[in-house]
Amino acid sequence: MKKRYFIVALALATLSSCSGFLDQDNRSNVPSSQFYQTTTGFASLTNSAYSTLRDLYNMQPQLFVAGTDLYADGKSQGVAMGQYTFTADEGIVKDFYANCFKGIQLANSVIAYGESTAESSVRAQYIDEARFLRAWYYFQLVQQFGPVALNTKMFDYAEMNHQRTSLTDVYKFIIDEFTYLISSDSKLLERSGSGTERANKQAAAFYLAKAYLTRGWLNGSDYESQEENIAQTSDFENAAKYAIQAINSEIPSISIEKAFDVQNEENNEIFWSVQFSAASVEDPVRDGSYQQAQFGSYLGGSEKPRNKAIDGNFAPSLRLQQLYTRGDARLEQTFMLEFHQSYFDYYSAPTSSSILYYYAPAWATDEDITAWKMDDPYGIKKNTIVSKTIVNGGIAPSNGAPATYKDRRSQDYGVACIKKFDDYSDASISNRNSTCSMHDVVVARLGEAYLIAAEAYFKMGKTGEAAQMINNLRKRPGTIREGYTTQMAVSAGDININFILDERARELAGEYVRWTDLKRTHKLVEYVTQYNEDGIKESAMKGTDGKYKTLRPIPQAAIDLNQADVEQNPGY
Repeated sequence: MKKRYFIVALALATLSSCSGFLDQDNRSNVPSSQFYQTTTGFASLTNSAYSTLRDLYNMQPQLFVAGTDLYADGKSQGVAMGQYTFTADEGIVKDFYANCFKGIQLANSVIAYGESTAESSVRAQYIDEARFLRAWYYFQLVQQFGPVALNTKMFDYAEMNHQRTSLTDVYKFIIDEFTYLISSDSKLLERSGSGTERANKQAAAFYLAKAYLTRGWLNGSDYESQEENIAQTSDFENAAKYAIQAINSEIPSISIEKAFDVQNEENNEIFWSVQFSAASVEDPVRDGSYQQAQFGSYLGGSEKPRNKAIDGNFAPSLRLQQLYTRGDARLEQTFMLEFHQSYFDYYSAPTSSSILYYYAPAWATDEDITAWKMDDPYGIKKNTIVSKTIVNGGIAPSNGAPATYKDRRSQDYGVACIKKFDDYSDASISNRNSTCSMHDVVVARLGEAYLIAAEAYFKMGKTGEAAQMINNLRKRPGTIREGYTTQMAVSAGDININFILDERARELAGEYVRWTDLKRTHKLVEYVTQYNEDGIKESAMKGTDGKYKTLRPIPQAAIDLNQADVEQNPGY
């Protein structure tokens, strides 16, 4: 089929009013050409552009995490394998594609109206924020779909002809935009002035570094790559340079647990996050973030009112838990290893609520488990069932019988949940029938900036500098278990791409990056076929044309409605 992308037509309607973050003013009875030229209307349009970000995260994160080495099917079966049986009619892919272009169209509208709207102290700032959002959406699209139609003007009519823009030009556009946005000419605020909710120069430096890093790997040298060779010799040097600029000499100063605490959503770890609040969505029960409801075993339904809702998909793999060695305390900060009478008792009654299950670390010996049981000043571990995280044997909490780790993933309470995205607010707990929460989704942060720099230095052959980035990252409070400081240090000889991907898994567990990490580094096929616990074969990752499915299919609706003639992506 030789047709191409259709940008979903959208009405520039303002959304419901919200307070606190990014107020929107509903003036649907006022013509947009008049309303958006007022200071109030222009601010509302800008905030509508931000609100589209929530559309990407108010859904299961299948395109970001499924079908990788770190997450697998839980009680809900077939998601991992389904990643490689997508057709051009797949709803998840179509929604992602359409939502990205919706965000681009709104950003283009902000930029267009910014030229004629009333002058204000924030007019130029909002234009540059829209340019950030547009470049960010294009970066999401190009990682998932490869070349896409590059549109930089507002459409007030249904434009039906959208040619594919070359990968070279799309990446050049993304890089040029972020380069401008970090410059002295840009009106973006510094992170210290913007908070986590608005686009800012530190976040722009972060994405500039990541765009350079991603393009640097596009060298056509790997058998699974379906994309053209567009890498430039300076890409990794620039990736390191701008990652260091984003880091801004800052050593991580708070633990993973505190960095993601729902009561601490403004902190120095976070560059930029997608905002959720009950006041800013139409339906708080359905329109929140799905992040806390992923990455664990099923914990029961509404009959368990103080357990968080888990949909049973994307259970953490055994491999993910085994990547944390004895000296690495990020395991305890990332996973709910101690499950009390109710899930949220961990936060509200940690010393009085009995511990029902203890999910022992992969490295735990019988002596370690005995020591854990003996450390019981409040008498809450007496009847705890211990689940050993080993491939064969161990105890599955739901039935007390030995089972493989894969068996336990499908059992209620079978494996430990990732806890770092928990929303333990009263409102979230009372919304027990909903998998949504109002916890912000962190998308750019200090820890990943260090890992971007480490990967770039490795690709430049500077393994000493890469090791230093990892060691600086591990200075984060709470990363190293007491008494294990020296064992956590790494040297230049430790650094290779597998180690960097392992460190990304440990630091970024549950964050929506793993599929693009493996795709970027040409490790997707190798890691999935070697480590995915649902038995995905290499043949399943190829289409009938023999090409690997390392890009997503262009939605059939977009192809059919487009008047341009362009090939479908390889593998479909």
